[in-house]
Amino acid sequence: MPHWPEFLKRLRGEPRPADQQRALAILQVNHRLAAAADQQKVLTVLVDEAVRLFGAERGFLVVQGPQGAKVELARNLDREAIANAERKLSSTILQRALRGEAVWSEDAQDGELGAARSVADLRLRSVLAVPLRVGDAVLGCLYLDHRFQTKAFGEADLPWLMAFADQGAIVVHLHALLAQNRAQAAQLAQDNQSLQASVAVQAAVLAAPELPRRELRHPFPGLVGESPALVRALSVLDRIAETELPVLLTGESGTGKELAARGLHGASARRRGEFVAVNCAAITPELFESELFGHVKGAFTGADRERAGLLRQAAGGTLFLDEVTELPPEAQAKLLRALEQRMVRPVGGDREFAIDARVVAATNREPARAVAEGRLREDLYFRLAVVTVQLPPLRERGDDLGLLVDHFLQQIAAAAGRAVPPCGVELRAALRARTWPGNVRQLRNELQRLCALAAGGELRAEWLSPEIGGPAGAAGLASGGAGAASHAAPPATFDLGALERWAIEQALLATKGNKAEAARLLGIGRRTLYGKLGREGPDG
Repeated sequence: MPHWPEFLKRLRGEPRPADQQRALAILQVNHRLAAAADQQKVLTVLVDEAVRLFGAERGFLVVQGPQGAKVELARNLDREAIANAERKLSSTILQRALRGEAVWSEDAQDGELGAARSVADLRLRSVLAVPLRVGDAVLGCLYLDHRFQTKAFGEADLPWLMAFADQGAIVVHLHALLAQNRAQAAQLAQDNQSLQASVAVQAAVLAAPELPRRELRHPFPGLVGESPALVRALSVLDRIAETELPVLLTGESGTGKELAARGLHGASARRRGEFVAVNCAAITPELFESELFGHVKGAFTGADRERAGLLRQAAGGTLFLDEVTELPPEAQAKLLRALEQRMVRPVGGDREFAIDARVVAATNREPARAVAEGRLREDLYFRLAVVTVQLPPLRERGDDLGLLVDHFLQQIAAAAGRAVPPCGVELRAALRARTWPGNVRQLRNELQRLCALAAGGELRAEWLSPEIGGPAGAAGLASGGAGAASHAAPPATFDLGALERWAIEQALLATKGNKAEAARLLGIGRRTLYGKLGREGPDG
């Protein structure tokens, strides 16, 4: 191939008529580039002129894209579009050109190209193909061929076709930049719209008068209570339930963030869609993409079937991202990209799918601190926290504890098929005295344990777990005087026999072995205690 300096020197001397025509054609394309509002028209002129000036039968302009190479234009010598153009190209020649190699052959049936099946099947004779380059990047290729004539192209034609390809590369690159700018402008407009909507919603919430819970539009049945702290949070949820705004729920562990997310879903227009919850802290970085974006069969070892992924599973519904700050940074970047583009590509797949899910996220960390510590990407935070709702801890909810106790006892009794067990004044006072670091979840778990100990009878304050935060109850097992210095932990399971033995052991420790006092502490008769211990008669 002649070097470019030799090529330019020849043009300055006495160029051939054919060279003059080609130079004029390049100038014509340059002129059209100045008004390149329509990429297709400019590229059509370029391919038609290349077919005419090089004596080709057909011309193809191929562009590399996210889904691989595709034929952008295919024209014949009659300036007509070629149908099923992808089937008319030699894959061998195309791949070489897309790797950055110029391909030329006077007779493709002979030599190394003749061994390629695609060349033989297409019965190609003359071939001329060069890459479209911008810097070191190959954007595609310009491909000419002739099926019936050998020596249609000469080696001297290569630098000229490269000049045409340079023009095509400029057009493709220019319009890719324009498309990128349009997409960024559209995304910016969408972000501004979301921000304005967020500001409007938050302003409306702050300006609105406080309403009692009974006047809210949506019941949020899973969130029990009437305290001002809870009703303030419910008021925000009530106003945004029917919008499409992303929501970030904050608050300590056990405050009911998933219940709030389910309440939002149930009150929204998406209630007929699926509510999909995922604990981000439980997803390993290796499985993140597969879990959220899905995978195709055979994408990795163990992928024996196709999986849609949680974002697509939540189509038409709500995706709840619990503990979102526990995602590693790389996973957060991929999640942000998917939410911004509203598209996902399954692992191992070659196509993208649109997603249509409202995203509700939650964290038990303070979001601003999580951003400052690098636990949460700032751009992802702004994407998720269009509206932020903080759920109050149980210690700030006043008389809600009594309502929650009654609510949970009814649930537990119904599940066990028993009557609601009595819960006396002493136990209620002891429950109120605790700080409940695990909040509503911890309260429910403790009531389940007490119900298992009571076996259908009255719940007793003495049975409260010693490890619950806050001061112990006045008559608790852990407060039996000098004998209370060492106590075993309660059984990990709700086995009634094991719990009963544990309670007796703790009572005996608290009373220094005095069985009569232990029986009184446990709320049972002395003979009942002696029978459980396998002895008769008092001895303490």
